[in-house]
Amino acid sequence: MRKYKDRTTGCRIVEVDDLSYLRDRNHPYNWFQRHYHHHRLRRALKKAGKVVADNPGVAVDIVRYYFVPKDKISIKD
Repeated sequence: MRKYKDRTTGCRIVEVDDLSYLRDRNHPYNWFQRHYHHHRLRRALKKAGKVVADNPGVAVDIVRYYFVPKDKISIKD
């Protein structure tokens, strides 16, 4: 996850690379790391004006787990 502001519009942008720690229980993160990253990302997505997903699968996971509207999400080229 990366957070930054757009220089032209000034809106907050959150770029999400991977959400495998939410789906895969065999992920190397322990329960505390999952909890920490989940709440950190949830807060960032709540404040974001635009969300950039790494691929379409990540975009679907953002909608499923964080209830972000589809029109707020764009997919990175």
